[in-house]
Amino acid sequence: MDQLGRRLHSFRIRNGWSKRAIALQLGVSIPSIMRWEDETSQPNDYNRYKIEQLLEQQAPFSDASLAQLDLFPQQQRNARSRR
Repeated sequence: MDQLGRRLHSFRIRNGWSKRAIALQLGVSIPSIMRWEDETSQPNDYNRYKIEQLLEQQAPFSDASLAQLDLFPQQQRNARSRR
């Protein structure tokens, strides 16, 4: 066994991706990602191919829909620090 689940988990954590983001990228369910990472099941050949293609990417996944929210805009932070 080549421990594809461990490699997928390491890739996901290293790049800061959620299980949901990986599932969306691969076109599978979140429970599938969980089972593969836990190695309780193995992906079929097609999904294995998609995972291998994803793991070969060096740059993190970028999607405008996954933008980080700025909950405390700069103006509010400056105003609070002056008080």
